[in-house]
Amino acid sequence: MSKKVKLTRRRVLGGLGTIGLAGAAAGLGTSAYLNDSESFTGNSITAGTLDMSVTATVEAANDYWAGQVDLTTLEETADGEAGAGLIVDDVKPGDWGIICFDINVGDNPGYVQVSTENLVSNENDYTEPEPDTGNETAMTGDFNDPGVSDGMGELQDKILATVWHDYGDGERTSLSELDPTTNLNGSSIDSNAWSSDRDEGGLVDTERHYTTLQEAFGTYNTGVTLGGSDEPMIVGSGEDSGEFCLLLEVPSEVGNEIQGDSLSFDLVFQAEQSRNNDDPTFNSTA
Repeated sequence: MSKKVKLTRRRVLGGLGTIGLAGAAAGLGTSAYLNDSESFTGNSITAGTLDMSVTATVEAANDYWAGQVDLTTLEETADGEAGAGLIVDDVKPGDWGIICFDINVGDNPGYVQVSTENLVSNENDYTEPEPDTGNETAMTGDFNDPGVSDGMGELQDKILATVWHDYGDGERTSLSELDPTTNLNGSSIDSNAWSSDRDEGGLVDTERHYTTLQEAFGTYNTGVTLGGSDEPMIVGSGEDSGEFCLLLEVPSEVGNEIQGDSLSFDLVFQAEQSRNNDDPTFNSTA
């Protein structure tokens, strides 16, 4: 006997409802796409620094100067604040001193420029021999009278100021490698050592001419880059040493014209990073 399924309207609608629910459930399951997530946290960028310090040390002096002070204590470091300069009184013909500057720019190598500023010269007082005949009233020539309008003395034109790149130990004869900026003849100087065979103006021979302080000031007043502007020296960690020595000397040939005269000047050091910088600018706000 065959069995027949009797379809009623209720049963058909109930079956369709079951299929609809199953379809809805299947659709809900396929809406979650595959995904993943990674992250990097705590990112930080810090600008580097360039921190230069300069230490000036009086390395040697003639017997008189050395006898007045303890040379081992004559050291000053400029780092942020300006360092105290060299103060020497009672300078006379034949006196001399060697000041060496050690430049440190830390772990960020850079170029260094040295410049001079604020040269002030004063005539002050003197005993009667200083004025030259005819100049005491005319105020011409090298000799000035105290209180005249210019008020400048002659010391800056008589004291020698030369830059050297190597100093051994002891006397002036330990100086060698005269810097071209303080060799007015401009010849090849190789490693010429200091020589006492020079005149009052610093002329040694056809190869060398030591500058007076006035001449050196004029050269450095616009700024001199260590190593030269064409191939500037890079000073810093693992690089060339930023050191040079300055010889200040009053030749024994100088006469009465410097009596009572005094002068002062500033040395300014500027540093500029060398990384990604083939041509240092050294602007006035550095």
